[in-house]
Amino acid sequence: MPSYEELAALVVAQAAQLGQQAVLIEALRVEIAVLRRQVGRDSGNSSQPPSKDGLGARAKARAEKRAREQEAGGAGPGGDADGGTSVGSGAVVKRKQGGQRGHRGRGLARVVDPAHTEAVEPPACGGCGAGLAGAPGEVGYSVQVFDLPAFALEVTEYLMMRRVCECGQATTAQAPSQVRGGPTCYGPQVGAAAAWLASQDVIGIERAADMMAALLGAPVSTGFVSSCLARLDAALTTAGFEEELKAALREQAVLGTDETPAPLTATAVAREKQDCSNPQVFTVRTMRDYTRGWAGDPTQDLAGDLVWYGAAGTRTKKAITEFEILDTFAGILVRDDFGGYLSYDKQLIGVQQCLSHLLRYLDDAYDIDPGTQMWARQVADALRTAIHTHNTARRKGTSLDQEAIARARRSFDQGVAAGISINLSRPWHKGNHPALILARRLKRKTDQVLSAT
Repeated sequence: MPSYEELAALVVAQAAQLGQQAVLIEALRVEIAVLRRQVGRDSGNSSQPPSKDGLGARAKARAEKRAREQEAGGAGPGGDADGGTSVGSGAVVKRKQGGQRGHRGRGLARVVDPAHTEAVEPPACGGCGAGLAGAPGEVGYSVQVFDLPAFALEVTEYLMMRRVCECGQATTAQAPSQVRGGPTCYGPQVGAAAAWLASQDVIGIERAADMMAALLGAPVSTGFVSSCLARLDAALTTAGFEEELKAALREQAVLGTDETPAPLTATAVAREKQDCSNPQVFTVRTMRDYTRGWAGDPTQDLAGDLVWYGAAGTRTKKAITEFEILDTFAGILVRDDFGGYLSYDKQLIGVQQCLSHLLRYLDDAYDIDPGTQMWARQVADALRTAIHTHNTARRKGTSLDQEAIARARRSFDQGVAAGISINLSRPWHKGNHPALILARRLKRKTDQVLSAT
């Protein structure tokens, strides 16, 4: 039998071994959490662009979209027709056909003078079956059908006349401005349609050419579409369109900004003269879908949004400054917490942290460990409740439900406090735990997060 001293030494050795194992287990647990976070990151819970999403992330996004549409009262992404996000009741119901509750309808309005009127006669008497030709009658009811005419190319042949003067000089007329080349060419309407289609976000030049042939019966080449875009760019540049757009943006009461990576090949980066270490596409736009009726602009219901896109090789304050939009802007800026925008805060009336970004970050924090990061779900629900309350009041033209806002604020504050407390000593493979960084940021920027409430 071992002696007491031998047993005591064995206990000490085993305690040391258990301590080492505990440290190793905790390190492995952190590493697993980090790897799971990397695998689970997509455009829905991070700033990763949708183009980098895998098949699993896309399937998840489609499933979540279907689930949102089936929530009671669902009217679009998140439950509000005007782009807001709301908290569902949890009851799943079958989505009814047609416009959903809360949707701002845009039905057809009847016209006073239709282009064509056609009388539809009953084939026979509904009672005895006799013919009704020549019988007295009146209009029972009418329906106006709005439809497109059949598309077909219409060919106009221009005859450039040559006249001979008394002096003997022969002069031939110049072709009209809409005539480009010959002996055949497409006209300005075809060119305008091709340029418009190719300018849409997800269509592109090749797809625009295909759609021109399928929808309009105008089989155009990709080269033709490219030339239409080049002519449009030249015309806009000559007219000073971009300068006018920037000037109009600087005068707005509310602007939203965003940036997204634009990956380039190594060859393309090498060809660039400017620094292209982190190429980005920047966006500056008005926020009328979200501020209509709230920003003190009586014209907002009549005007569309203004959107400006710009490209830069880096994501720095210098790149943003060179766009010449925000340097003299003095309204409310809706943005994420990217450092390049922070220096503008002192000249602004206010800052609203972009809630779409925050909701993605909260989803990311929750996905790290749903068992310990429930605070992130609570904070996200509080934000969605506040968004839904604002959208409901705006849609109905009523005042805010202050009690609902107050409850959401208390839930937000409690959740953030819990996020700091829970993660204060939680290990991470480098620096502070991401959930702690997010919770501290929400605490520090509470006024900017909840400025609208």
